[in-house]
Amino acid sequence: MASEMLQRDDLSVYVVAGVPKSFKKKLQKFVEKESKSDGDVMLLDEEMTDWVLARVQGEKRRSHEQTPASSALWRAYRALSAARYHLQDQPIEKEIRGLRDHIERLWRDTSPLFPADQDQEEGDEELEEVS
Repeated sequence: MASEMLQRDDLSVYVVAGVPKSFKKKLQKFVEKESKSDGDVMLLDEEMTDWVLARVQGEKRRSHEQTPASSALWRAYRALSAARYHLQDQPIEKEIRGLRDHIERLWRDTSPLFPADQDQEEGDEELEEVS
């Protein structure tokens, strides 16, 4: 059923935060009522959600929030997110996830969105948690 839904030409994608997964049932009822025909709802899995959010976040950043290096690293992160999604059932997925996480750390180090002192505070908090 999900593959049929994804082939429709009247799809809309929404990002909703702060609701429990049980929200899907309420949303499904609302969509059925509003569509008056064959509307449907699909909850994305974690990997696909990561990929969608990476795409949206990459396109919504303003030019002053990126440098050439951070832009290149962000593109690499997005590409690795897509590769991870497509290879999720294969052993190499774990290695790709590690690369993606490493690229994300490098991106945070070079991005104007994350000043160096903020990164240092986060690192200090992580060290305290480990101790």
